[in-house]
Amino acid sequence: MDSSLTQQDPQPDGPAGPGLQPCRYCWREIDQHEAARLWEELLDWVDWLRHRYQLGSRVPACWYRHEAIVEELTALMAAHTAAYWCDPDSVELPREDLTAWHTQWLWPAIERLTRISDFSACRPHHCRYQNHPQPVHAGVADYLATETATHAPVSSTGHGVER
Repeated sequence: MDSSLTQQDPQPDGPAGPGLQPCRYCWREIDQHEAARLWEELLDWVDWLRHRYQLGSRVPACWYRHEAIVEELTALMAAHTAAYWCDPDSVELPREDLTAWHTQWLWPAIERLTRISDFSACRPHHCRYQNHPQPVHAGVADYLATETATHAPVSSTGHGVER
């Protein structure tokens, strides 16, 4: 790749910007200890969810092997936590976000699970999920070098020069 692309101003704290950090539900960014803790929480929560809503056929026992499903269920658990947990001074207040969790998050997510994962190949005691590499075209570095060269050069302030 063009060395001018790699010799720009230092990057912000994280990919999302300065001062931001990943939340505890971000599988990509958490360490081993945090991952073990999140797995324990997620396994317990999904067990509860499957039983409470009788989702055994829609969220089969091998759900934890399906990476996209893990991401979806983690997000659903986070949304559930946001809806069902509150400050001590709000415990007695009625909450409409409980209904919103069902209509906006739970049921749409359950519908999405069947579209993003092939559970049809899985059996009660045998999961057929396979993680397939998602290749990137070999010319991506050359393309990015050419494409970024069409943008205004970086000024001394670190921002592009106005045209």
